[in-house]
Amino acid sequence: MSAAAGDASFVGAAPRAGEPNALERALRLVYVVGREPARDWQRLEAAMQGGVSAVWLREPLATGAELYRAAKDLAWRVKEHGVALIVGDRGDVAMAVGAQGVQLGVRSPPARRVRPWFPGWIGVSCHSEAELRAAERAGADYAVLSPVYGVPRKGDPLGAALFGRLRQAVRIPVVALGGIEPENAPELRARGADGLAVIRALKEAPDPRAAARALVDAMTAR
Repeated sequence: MSAAAGDASFVGAAPRAGEPNALERALRLVYVVGREPARDWQRLEAAMQGGVSAVWLREPLATGAELYRAAKDLAWRVKEHGVALIVGDRGDVAMAVGAQGVQLGVRSPPARRVRPWFPGWIGVSCHSEAELRAAERAGADYAVLSPVYGVPRKGDPLGAALFGRLRQAVRIPVVALGGIEPENAPELRARGADGLAVIRALKEAPDPRAAARALVDAMTAR
């Protein structure tokens, strides 16, 4: 897998897609943001200082131009902290801004169509064992499995036990998403989660730096 594409250079000091263990490091704590939350620079800065290892820009209803502008703004900010950038749905936008990865969902082209031309990490959003297996067969580098815990309007939660069973179905890394807090993160680690993806745990935290640090500690403590 190449670490760059065409004229796009991957984000400075952030993990490069071809570096050993770079994906493992990047997936440890993923902060999921939309266009508006991404402009809350003070909160984002604090969360990265606390240990966020990747920022996933998820805005499925944005136009390509809107997503590009938001991703371009994010790219130089995450660069300063050595944090990876993942763009939702649009591999072309990810390449244009030099992001390390693209996260594919129900509105995206399938991973097997993106893999031949996209040089960075490809993640696939999954909700079942069948989807996890399909993502792995299609060449995904990792999967995001959700919802683990209760999240409004996101369907029935899997729970930690089922998450653990589903995670064992594939060899690629699996990131847990949905209702994750520092209190329940250790159980997910014990069940095989390779990383955490969070929204409210950082977006609504009074102290996002401390919240990020607590999540990282929960995933790294022995």
